[in-house]
Amino acid sequence: MPSIFDPLSPTMLADPHAVYARLRAEDPVHRHDGLDAWVLTRHDDCTRVLKDTDAFGSDPAALGRPVPESMRNLHVLDPPESTPVRHRFVGLLRSREALVGESVRRMADDLVKDLDGVVDFVRDVAEPLALRAVADLYGVGFPADHRHYRETSRTMVLGMDSGLDPTRLEPALAARDTLNALIEGWREGAEPGGVLDVVRPGDDRVLVNSLRAVFDAGYSTTGDLIANALHLLTSRRSWTGAELSSLGGRAVDELIRLAGPVQAVSRHCKSDVDLGGRRVRRGDVVVVVLAAANRDPAVFPSPDEADFTRSPNPHLGLGRGAHACFGAPLGRQVLLTPFRALAGIGRLDAAGEPVRRPTATQRGLDHLPLRVA
Repeated sequence: MPSIFDPLSPTMLADPHAVYARLRAEDPVHRHDGLDAWVLTRHDDCTRVLKDTDAFGSDPAALGRPVPESMRNLHVLDPPESTPVRHRFVGLLRSREALVGESVRRMADDLVKDLDGVVDFVRDVAEPLALRAVADLYGVGFPADHRHYRETSRTMVLGMDSGLDPTRLEPALAARDTLNALIEGWREGAEPGGVLDVVRPGDDRVLVNSLRAVFDAGYSTTGDLIANALHLLTSRRSWTGAELSSLGGRAVDELIRLAGPVQAVSRHCKSDVDLGGRRVRRGDVVVVVLAAANRDPAVFPSPDEADFTRSPNPHLGLGRGAHACFGAPLGRQVLLTPFRALAGIGRLDAAGEPVRRPTATQRGLDHLPLRVA
């Protein structure tokens, strides 16, 4: 059938799930000529690609394609090359997790205590809380130039869709350089033991390159997740502060399944394989639509409903396999933090239409008006 997968169209930006459902049912391994890629929407196919690093990888160099040295970071490389760098970051994160958690709790309490009437939850809570978490992990505190950083990060997220809109590529490349410079500028005042203090410019090049990639991915996805989750909750009904504060781990996983920001990731096929009845050739690009897999009715009963008791919940919102999100424990903790901080409010309601950021690969909001009473 003609491609209905047009992620930057107004229809899909507003709600992509009807398109995902049709592709799952009618053409789950969909050839998209515009992207020159295969688009996968079923849970079993997506899981296979994410876990099988022998057949599917993130690193174009495995196919003999050149990768600029500045681009070689954890998000691009595959095992075994990525393994020692990944372990290094996991160790650094765990060593500071308790400190970061306490800092984020204090900030959440401060941000929420003065909320009254109609507020913009993205600007007033989600983004600053996400930035605090990642900045404290790096040992730089809350940056004085945070507004400049947040706008530059937004340009980077827009650039994730440069395959769909090539005009976004050049601004995103410039933003990447700006982010690198901002992060390096914070190095002088970095706290001992933070990521930026421990990882020095003379260290392994992949490790140094990963500083910007990990920082910005942690910030942007966490901020988007907090806002997306609150939008999903308040778009369905009003919530009391007590109800929000009672949400726990299963609710977090269900919110990630339904409102996780990362819609899709791509992989390079490293050998000819059969996938969902289609022949995928070495060198082909495969787009794994995580958000479509997360509502596959073959895996999730009543997939569009929020069931905060759902177990098991094998969602792919945090990835799977070698490239699974290694910051997942901290991300879950940060998502729960504003819920806990809102315990003292009377009610939280939607207060108008949110402003959706015009991005497809990473779904998020520019503004989320909520009424706090």
